[in-house]
Amino acid sequence: MRQSIRDRESWRLIEYPVPGKPVSIVHLEMVREDRKLYGMGPMKNPEKAAVFAWPVFEKADREMVAVVSLDARMEPVSLEIAAVGGIDSCTVDVRSIFKHVILSNGSSVICFHNHPSGNTAPSREDRDMTRRLEKCGEILGIPLADHIILGANGRYYSFREAGLL
Repeated sequence: MRQSIRDRESWRLIEYPVPGKPVSIVHLEMVREDRKLYGMGPMKNPEKAAVFAWPVFEKADREMVAVVSLDARMEPVSLEIAAVGGIDSCTVDVRSIFKHVILSNGSSVICFHNHPSGNTAPSREDRDMTRRLEKCGEILGIPLADHIILGANGRYYSFREAGLL
């Protein structure tokens, strides 16, 4: 005969807990800010995506990484600045990129970061991060649509356009 959960000894621990480490009960929610960027329709090419993200990076004096979650039609759902670094580097945790996309119910993601020097050539670290993002996206079922580096005077570098995605 199977016992119900109430009959088990472990149920008594819930009713009469033993002093020890507390376990937090949490819930997640996404809070929308009042600030908005207005979508421009589907982001089917890197130039359109770069134009969309440019206002976020326009006056940045440090490297930043931003994430744009896209819906199934490749239209932007939300944007988050995932990391802010120094003048020549920015460390970002891949988990924070995909956390944003999951919480936004995104179907795919575009990552952006800037090079304050204005030079859009990707570094070895940029290439490594792109490979990690692509692999993680495959595992999660959230494809990396592109990783775009923004430079000076509206210039950009698209990993997809360069054939690296």
